[in-house]
Amino acid sequence: LMIHLVACFWYLIAKIDDFDEDTWVVNAHEDDDNFTLYITSIYWTVQTITTVGFGDIPAVTVMEKIIAIGWMIVGVGFYSFTNGNLSSIMAQMDIKA
Repeated sequence: LMIHLVACFWYLIAKIDDFDEDTWVVNAHEDDDNFTLYITSIYWTVQTITTVGFGDIPAVTVMEKIIAIGWMIVGVGFYSFTNGNLSSIMAQMDIKA
């Protein structure tokens, strides 16, 4: 659900900027249909939250950069929380053994 929402918001940011020449939609995918733009937004969202960030869809405008930074912070927080809990579970298993 979060990936869908952020992907839609990523497209919305370009739309709010009236598809300025600096937005990601105009830079790389101006002539694509809505489904392709949605899949591209999903692709950007997943690669950003997993901190892979290939850079083929860069954040250029200020709003795009703000969204990217926020989404990366969420991704790092999620992975830190997950790894911390997994480490705690494994430590408790070792004590019981």
